[in-house]
Amino acid sequence: MKTLCITFSLLLFGICASGQTLPSSSNTSAVSVIEKKWRVEVRNPALDEDPFLVADQMDQDIRDRKDTIRINEARNRVGLPPQPPRNRVGTGPTRPRGVSIIYVYEMKVRNTGDKAIRSLAWDYVFYEPGTEIEAGRQLFLSKVSLGPGKTRNLVIQSASPPTGAIDATKIDKKSKEQYSERVVIQSIEYNDGSVWQAPSP
Repeated sequence: MKTLCITFSLLLFGICASGQTLPSSSNTSAVSVIEKKWRVEVRNPALDEDPFLVADQMDQDIRDRKDTIRINEARNRVGLPPQPPRNRVGTGPTRPRGVSIIYVYEMKVRNTGDKAIRSLAWDYVFYEPGTEIEAGRQLFLSKVSLGPGKTRNLVIQSASPPTGAIDATKIDKKSKEQYSERVVIQSIEYNDGSVWQAPSP
């Protein structure tokens, strides 16, 4: 009887364990990084404004004043009080907000496995030139529908620079090349609910 209980308990444990989705810890992911790059975008709202907007509004104001004068002359002839001038509320040019700096991180990946991917957790890592000393790391999570053998371009916009030492206003091609870069796939979530997790370093 005792042996039967032990056997039943082991069988029950095996069934429960098989029902759980545990992360796979194989050393290589089923995602190949084909290309990676990053860039800085400086956005100035003032440059996006219509350069003719102010002139158009001034022309409209002149037309409104002339209309008001003609209406008031007609009202005066029949003994009515004059109308007040029109106020074009909310039509004036808005004051642009300050310049914003956006960092864009991008990679092209291919699903080299046999299961469809639902999401990827990945790091864009920067190293000091010629060394493995980490200078900065950006962590991202991308929701993606990526079938086996398919390729996808993933783009993330962030307010965070690659490293704290980069001055966005002085970035040029030479300064962008001062760090070596690497994309590290941290985890993969598949459509079937299974998860691949990168092994701990």
